[in-house]
Amino acid sequence: MMKENMMFEHKHPFSLIDLWSEEESEEDEEEKDDVLIAKQDFQCLCSRCGEEINWYHRYYYSCCHCSDYSVHKFCAELPERSEDVCEVGHTLHFIQSTSYWKCQICGRYHKPGDLWYRCHRCYFSVDVNCVTTRLQKNVIHHPSHKHPLIYFPKQVLDMCDACGKEHKGIFYYCPMCVRSKFIHSDCAFLPQKLQIQDTTNDVFSHIHHLTLAYSFPIDDQSSKNWPLCRVCRNGFEHKSNLWMYKCEKCRYYTHLDCATSRNEPFMSILKSPGTSSKNYKDDEHLDLLHLPFPDPSYSLLKHLFSKEKGLSTLEISNKITCKAQGIIHKHPLILEDITIPTSSRKKSISYHDPMKRIQLLCDVCVRPITSGPIYVCDNEGQCNFVLHEWCSRLPPELIDHPAHQQHTLILHSKAPPRKFFGVFRCNICRLPCNGFAYCCMDCNNFIIDVHCAFLPKEITHTFHPNHLLSRVYHEEWVDW
Repeated sequence: MMKENMMFEHKHPFSLIDLWSEEESEEDEEEKDDVLIAKQDFQCLCSRCGEEINWYHRYYYSCCHCSDYSVHKFCAELPERSEDVCEVGHTLHFIQSTSYWKCQICGRYHKPGDLWYRCHRCYFSVDVNCVTTRLQKNVIHHPSHKHPLIYFPKQVLDMCDACGKEHKGIFYYCPMCVRSKFIHSDCAFLPQKLQIQDTTNDVFSHIHHLTLAYSFPIDDQSSKNWPLCRVCRNGFEHKSNLWMYKCEKCRYYTHLDCATSRNEPFMSILKSPGTSSKNYKDDEHLDLLHLPFPDPSYSLLKHLFSKEKGLSTLEISNKITCKAQGIIHKHPLILEDITIPTSSRKKSISYHDPMKRIQLLCDVCVRPITSGPIYVCDNEGQCNFVLHEWCSRLPPELIDHPAHQQHTLILHSKAPPRKFFGVFRCNICRLPCNGFAYCCMDCNNFIIDVHCAFLPKEITHTFHPNHLLSRVYHEEWVDW
């Protein structure tokens, strides 16, 4: 919205800016996160009162021609006359000064050209900052509530409705609601988006930004199988109306204090873990795997068997012709890259995207397919078999596997004996799995998931830098 010459001291038209606006765009989620963070970090000085304009003011006017002239919405809409700030009740007129003068409330001196409210009868003078402080400077717009929140003028000791804990200090409240929200200033100005590794000194890590949420309803928790906080491992069921941080892409949830490291004594013992000197030499571990992987689309199998690594002797072709073909699938498999347009297939394929409710899982490793190339069944319309290209490179058998050296392990599409929906329990991770597995034909009870079959002997991890982490197989696990 544009207003022509709305401020008498500036000749250009102004545009009203809403820092909370959500413009339609084709940006991906990460780009949208960056835009939101940039908006929340936005700040500039108001050309009328000289104070900061920020996210919590929400609206401001910007000059359409001058990049450095912006004004709070409430400063731009100040009345031409006011009786609210004059101690004797006279009418004050909003004008531009022509000489040096002093504000009779704050005592600040001003130069010619500055704006002021002045009484023509008693010459009482007040600057714009003192007027707006009384009128609206102590009001914030907050995404958690439909009404503006008002600054409570005295420091109090009370419960905060955002975090559910007792605070002493400045609170904001809604004067329009019968059951007013009472939010402590520490919670009121929490960032809308954060990276947990930044706020916990890398003790905890997540690939995506966490978003501030203003409730976690019981029904929503139930539908997600009662998730636990990823930091303290406690639940949310008794705190459904409290704020929290979450990543909906990964179902990653944390309490406010846990995500921001506020008042958590256990954080002090976890600061900078493993910062002692390195216990290994890089030139002696050239193929050492450093975890976590750079993004969720990466996996151990991709790391070991993708064509970029060049570790497999199999050549990529339009059709699988390797020894594992018969093990992997009974029909011919066609190599496709969704990013390359083709007219050969009648049915289009979309990558896995939980934000768009699109599910595409690899039938071998049962992990999401978020990038190509992939193999799809040539028997289109009758078979939906699909797999990562690198999963087609799995060896048909493993000889002398460290977890089961006495026998050769054979790759199976369904773990024998066949169980309900092909579900089996892996002898290494002991979790239920239903993808391809390596099985011992001599020991009916030894079955391992394809991921666990290729665990590296040694790794390093961000949570414990500088020290090698070694693979350990316990007999009671692998023989279970």
